[in-house]
Amino acid sequence: MPYADHTYYTQSYRGQRIKEEETFLMYAERASEYMDMVTFDRISGGVPEKFSEKVQKCCCAIAEALADYANYSGSTPTGSGKSGKASETIGKYSVSYTTAAQTISGLLYGTSAGLQDYLRSICIRYLGGTELMYRGCGNVCQ
Repeated sequence: MPYADHTYYTQSYRGQRIKEEETFLMYAERASEYMDMVTFDRISGGVPEKFSEKVQKCCCAIAEALADYANYSGSTPTGSGKSGKASETIGKYSVSYTTAAQTISGLLYGTSAGLQDYLRSICIRYLGGTELMYRGCGNVCQ
C-alpha cells in the first residue's frame, strides 16, 4: 500500500505532474517499495506518527521522479524515448540523446550518476534526519 494517496499529492504536496489518480497510485506503490528498501522495512509495519509527513512527501517526490523517468525513457506509451540532446553532427546527419537517468542526475550532480542515486538523494532529503535510513542494528524508531 502506498505511503501517500492522490489527495495528499494534489492538496498537501501540491503535486501537478501526475494528473490521473491510477497513474499516481502505481508510481506511489513503486516509490513505497523503494522506501521500504532504503529504510530496511522500518516503516512497512506502520509509519511512526512523528515521521508521517516526511514519509508522505518522500513518497510523492519519488513517485514524480519515477514518472518523469518513465516518460523520458519511453517506457510509457506517451514517452518519446528521448531526453535532452547530447550531440548532433551535421555532415551525414547524426543525433544522440541522453537518457532520463543522465538528464536527472546531471541536473542534480552535474554528472551521470543514474536514477538510483537520484532516488536515494530524495530519500536523504526527506528521511535523512529521521533515523529511518540508519544502517546499524537496533530499533531506532521508538
